[in-house]
Amino acid sequence: MLGKNAIVCGALVALAGLAAESVAVVPTYRVDVIAPFDGTTVVEGASDAGHVVGWVSGINIGAYVATVEDGMTMLPLLPGYTSSVALDVNNNGVVVGAATGTGFPFDGGVPTVWVPDGNGGYTMHVPEQFVTIQSPIGPLAVHGGMIEAINDAGVMVGWSRYQGFQGGPTTRFFMDAAPVNLSDLGFTATVRDLNNNNVAVGGDLVFDLNTNTAIGMGVPAPVSTVGFTHVLGYAINDSNEVVAAAHRATSGNDAWLTYLHDGEGAWSALNPAQLASRYVGFYDNNNRGDVSASGGVLFADEGVLSLGYTPLLDPADADWVPALGYIADDRRVYTTAHNTATDEYWIVVLVPDGACAADLTGDGELDIFDVFAYLDLYSASDPAADLTGDGTLDIFDVFAFLDMFNAGCP
Repeated sequence: MLGKNAIVCGALVALAGLAAESVAVVPTYRVDVIAPFDGTTVVEGASDAGHVVGWVSGINIGAYVATVEDGMTMLPLLPGYTSSVALDVNNNGVVVGAATGTGFPFDGGVPTVWVPDGNGGYTMHVPEQFVTIQSPIGPLAVHGGMIEAINDAGVMVGWSRYQGFQGGPTTRFFMDAAPVNLSDLGFTATVRDLNNNNVAVGGDLVFDLNTNTAIGMGVPAPVSTVGFTHVLGYAINDSNEVVAAAHRATSGNDAWLTYLHDGEGAWSALNPAQLASRYVGFYDNNNRGDVSASGGVLFADEGVLSLGYTPLLDPADADWVPALGYIADDRRVYTTAHNTATDEYWIVVLVPDGACAADLTGDGELDIFDVFAYLDLYSASDPAADLTGDGTLDIFDVFAFLDMFNAGCP
């Protein structure tokens, strides 16, 4: 008798032959609300599975995770801790950031991980840290730090704080092992992002954690007579494409432009018409090559640059003014938005028309790879495979995926 997984696999693979490539068009977005807020609320990261993380400011700063299904959930703190920030989340819902018992988490926090407890809640963990670490002026005690990024394999990177200083070396943290000083291995920049191939980015470096190899990205070619002094890499996708801020060799304050690195050594301006500014802000890219950043929103397949998300909204949602946000592989965007008609502020997800729920790889087409992606989720008992939302993985979830797959993509 065939086992459940064998039956599932057979049904899904057979169905894959029915899929057809979708037509690539620049999407129009509708606004779906996630959670309201009336104070300072910052989105710091989002997962392709729909988790949004960040922090809210009240009496203390508190880390949160938010989803369409559950709204905003404040993340718990262990005894002795009073404030926290969440900076990233993976598709399994594991959240990373920092927490502290005194002061501001960005200045005095310790590396922190929140893990789903299986019952809709989270448990807080503080990974092992260095006691002392070598600095340019000799050994110094380590007083905390932050975890900046986590990938779907649970690899975590951040930095450790030197005693008496606000920064310190980039560090790989573990749930149950000693940390590793990546600066000693050549990653002499502050880490900003990490992809699912265990390649991190920060400053002008990409760092492969599989081989402990650092590679310099260089700088873009001069524009007219003005060159660039350095770059700060902020986001990296699974093709090692990087979104960065590039600093012009000028004495003026308006020095920064948004640039893209193709992972092979070539630089290009996100928006050739972008004016240099003192700060070019937000950066994110997905595995399709789409980019959300200061200077514009690039839809890579179509080669179209939009100046923000407002021009892309459905007329029915014209009252919304969304900020730049985190763009998932299926082109959903997780961000904050102001409703000018009601004067309300919300964490929202911008949902593209033609969003295809069965396109799990986010490449704009339905094929056998989407089937394999669902099988991986199902076999791993990943909550994302629970398409019926009843908390149980069974044949009805398979039927739900078959229905989505058979419906195709617009």
